[in-house]
Amino acid sequence: MFSARFDGSEIERKFREVHRLLDENGYQVLIVDVCAGDDFGDDTMAYLGKIKKHKGVLLSVCTWHYAEVTNSKYSSFEELKFAHGNDLHILPLRVCDDPWPPEPPSGPNHGYDKMGKAEGLLGMAIPPSKMYVDCRKLSEHQIALRIAQELRQGVAVGHGQKVPGPNSNPVFAPPPRTAE
Repeated sequence: MFSARFDGSEIERKFREVHRLLDENGYQVLIVDVCAGDDFGDDTMAYLGKIKKHKGVLLSVCTWHYAEVTNSKYSSFEELKFAHGNDLHILPLRVCDDPWPPEPPSGPNHGYDKMGKAEGLLGMAIPPSKMYVDCRKLSEHQIALRIAQELRQGVAVGHGQKVPGPNSNPVFAPPPRTAE
C-alpha cells in the first residue's frame, strides 16, 4: 500500500503513475483513489487491514512533510503509526532532500503536533540505518522497477534474513496474472 501526503502535488501524480505501472505488470499494490463524495477513510482502513492480514508492505513516499500530524484520522502519520505498531514491513521511498529521515513540521505553533510526535515516529519506524529506495532522480518507470525488485526479493525479517518473494527474477517481468 502506498502511504503518502495526497495533496495534488507533482509527487502524488508521479506515484499514481508508478502505481499504474506496477498494476499493469501484475503487482497487487494498493493506493487510495476516490471520487468526489467518496470517503477515502474507508479505503485507507480496508487497505491497512489487508496489508496487516497478508503481511504486506507499506510503501512510504517520504516527502519533506511525510507523516505530519494533521486533523485527519487517515493521514500518512496514522498509516505509518499503524504499520509500525503492527510490525509491518515499511519500504521508504525517498523523494525528499535532507534531513533524512524527514522532519515534518511540528512545534509550539503547529496546530496538531506541539511535541514532535511525527519526528519521533519517523525516527522509530524509519531510522537512518533503514535502507530506502532513492527516488529523487528516477523516472516513474525506474521507480516502479525498483519497487518491483524489492517486492520480488522478499521483505527483511530478523537479522537481515529475507523471506522469498513470489518471483526472485530481477527483471521487471512479474509472474503472469491468474484468473480468479
